[in-house]
Amino acid sequence: MKHTRTSLILLFATLGILSIHGCKKSGERPSDETGNGVRLKHLTATGQVAAALDAYMQGYQAAGDGSFTNTGRYPDVPHSYYYTVNFKWDIDGNAYAWRSISSQAGMGKDTKAEILAGDPDAEEVLDGRLGKPPYENVFAIRYRDNDKDNWWYELHLRLAHINQDNQVISFSGSFGPTENEEPVAPEPPSSAVAISAMLTLVEPIDTN
Repeated sequence: MKHTRTSLILLFATLGILSIHGCKKSGERPSDETGNGVRLKHLTATGQVAAALDAYMQGYQAAGDGSFTNTGRYPDVPHSYYYTVNFKWDIDGNAYAWRSISSQAGMGKDTKAEILAGDPDAEEVLDGRLGKPPYENVFAIRYRDNDKDNWWYELHLRLAHINQDNQVISFSGSFGPTENEEPVAPEPPSSAVAISAMLTLVEPIDTN
């Protein structure tokens, strides 16, 4: 995904071109580097984000108006597009749980290997939906030690195949006000549920 003179170089180049055309003619699905895949939905208000996540936020209510930056004409480049929306669940009148969802475009062109190498506390989430159509450009990571007090997932959308920077969705949570409330605090969502929630915030890339 991600050799000795002129004649050999030309030979390899020719073979590469033939290989590319052969794949197209055979109707093979594109890889995560060349397929369309998905990108962030263009959501610009807290209500839109809350509605998309409704099935995964039972008990939680949006806290505040969220924070949105939306300049340019997303998805056309150049643009600056990112947001954060927080959710709160008042569990028993004393304890509460927090969840936060953040999405950001313009995250550079690092590969999956580079992103994982840059965060030793993270591990890849293996999910059968990711890395194949329609999510061929998507992978997910999480804390190795997610717990009630501090959990975190990220969904990475690689857009190098359309010459754009990566995008990322972060889903995290905690509880409060003190560690004494841990018995009533909710468990972190499973990896499958967290990924399902974040996938509601993406849409297919239309290159037409």
